Amino acid sequence: MIGQMVINKRPIAVIQYEENKVKQVRVGEYIGLDFGMVTEISESEVKIRELIQDSAGDWSERQSSLYLQSSEGSSK
Repeated sequence: MIGQMVINKRPIAVIQYEENKVKQVRVGEYIGLDFGMVTEISESEVKIRELIQDSAGDWSERQSSLYLQSSEGSSK
């Protein structure tokens, strides 16, 4: 997560993936490879609910988070 903003009273997270690609996500949208759904966006974190399939073929749910990254190498 590289940023967060609020538009029309709805939080939007700005996510950087790969080296130079950026995506905006809202609560309820999908992100990632494991059917991750954005469940909450705060100023410093995006909470995601993912569905994971194990080797037996059973599905389970896990919670994960993306945290706001600090700016590295900024010179001011």
